[in-house]
Amino acid sequence: MVRVGEFFLAKDDESALRVGPRRSHDFPAVPCDGIYPDDAVLRWEAQLTGARSTLRDVVPMANDGFTAFVVPEPLCRALAAAGGARLRAAARAWAEATSEPDDEISPADAADLLERVAALAGSRAEERLDLYCWYFAP
Repeated sequence: MVRVGEFFLAKDDESALRVGPRRSHDFPAVPCDGIYPDDAVLRWEAQLTGARSTLRDVVPMANDGFTAFVVPEPLCRALAAAGGARLRAAARAWAEATSEPDDEISPADAADLLERVAALAGSRAEERLDLYCWYFAP
């Protein structure tokens, strides 16, 4: 089960390496505790773009249960462009598709998370940053 995680903006992979459990940073971020964000990102991308990218790891998953990855550019563009109704529909579909007890999320919480991640995706271009995610699943 995922204990902690967050989506965050950083200027590059090297900067993204500074994040993780018990590491403070000043990057704009949205917590995503209790879900598997890599699975969520792939589902969101399929729902919002009709495609499915391969995630690029910044920190590959190892025996310690920590990983960090870059959110694919097509999904970032789709999140930034999607309106509230489209985001809520994608969130509802994602929440209904989660069948693992360790990865369940309510439709309301799913919509809140997706809208907050979409706001990050929308602000990244202005600030010339990339969207990343890290999580810890021991």
